[in-house]
Amino acid sequence: MGSQRAAVIGASGLVGQALMRVLENNQYEVTGTYATHPADGLISLDIADASAVRDTFRLIQPQVVFLTAALTNVDYCEDHPEEAFQTNTEGPRNVAKEAARCRSKLVYYSTDYIFDGKSGPYDEEAQPCPASNYGKSKLEAERGIQEILDDYLILRTTVVYGWDRRSKNFAMQVYQKLQAGIPMQVPEDQVGNPTLVDYLAEASIRLVQQETRGIVNVVGRDLLSRSEFGKALAKVFDMDPEMITPVPTAGLKQRALRPLRGGLKIEKMSQLLGTEAMSLEEALKRLHRQWRGDIRIIYTK
Repeated sequence: MGSQRAAVIGASGLVGQALMRVLENNQYEVTGTYATHPADGLISLDIADASAVRDTFRLIQPQVVFLTAALTNVDYCEDHPEEAFQTNTEGPRNVAKEAARCRSKLVYYSTDYIFDGKSGPYDEEAQPCPASNYGKSKLEAERGIQEILDDYLILRTTVVYGWDRRSKNFAMQVYQKLQAGIPMQVPEDQVGNPTLVDYLAEASIRLVQQETRGIVNVVGRDLLSRSEFGKALAKVFDMDPEMITPVPTAGLKQRALRPLRGGLKIEKMSQLLGTEAMSLEEALKRLHRQWRGDIRIIYTK
C-alpha cells in the first residue's frame, strides 16, 4: 500500500510546521497550505472561501486533513467578531464539507477557551461555556464539524509553545523580551497545561494512525500558572526568572476575558496512547536542545 495523502491547512504556523515535519518523517505524502505567511512548498488557501477550499481538495485529494488554521489573537477576535467567526467557524465548516465529500478524515485543533475557566481542568465531557468571541467561534466550529462529519478528530489543546523565531508563541515572547532586557508582567492566576508543539504533533499522528474518532484533549501533563511557566522558560534560556513579574489578570486590562482555572484533563489521551502525557521537565529539555542547536547554527554561519 502506498503512503497516505495528508493535507495540513495552516502549515506556516507553529502547529502546522510541526505536523509537516512529523508527517514527512512518518512517510506521508503531505501538502501544506498558508493564508497570510507564504513559505516554500506551500500553496495559498483562505478557508473562508468555500470555492477555494473545494479547488484545493480536488487538487490534493487528501485522505486525512489537519486543520490548524485559525485567527488566534484573542483580543483581536473580541474587537472583530465578524472576522473571527468567518475564519474560525465558517472556515472549518467549509473544510468539513469538502472532507465529507472526499471522504477524508478531519483533524481539527480546538482550545480550552471554549470553557469559562471557573472549574478547570476540564475533561472531554465537560459542558462548554466560552467567555470570549474567540472561544465562541472555536466552539461553533467544533459543533459544525460534528454535524457534518462522522470521521472527525477534535483535539483540544492549550498553551502551545515551541522554538520558532518567526512565531509569537509564549516561549518566544519570553525569550525575545528577556534577551532584550525587557521585564515581563505575566498572569499569576491563569492556569493551563503548557504543551510542547512537537509533542502535540506526534500525539496527533499516533491518534490518527489508531483511527481515533471524537474529542480528545492533547496537552502536557503539568498544570501551572502562566507566570510559573514563564519563570521556567527563563531558566531554560539561561536568563533571570526574576524578570518575570507575576500579576493578576485583572491588572493587565486585556480586552477579552480569559479562562483562569483552565487547563484540560489527560486521562483519555493517556489511555488511548498507552503512555503518560509528556512532563514539563521533559518538554523543556527538548526545547532547550532546540534553542541551543539554533544558536550554534547562527554562530557558525
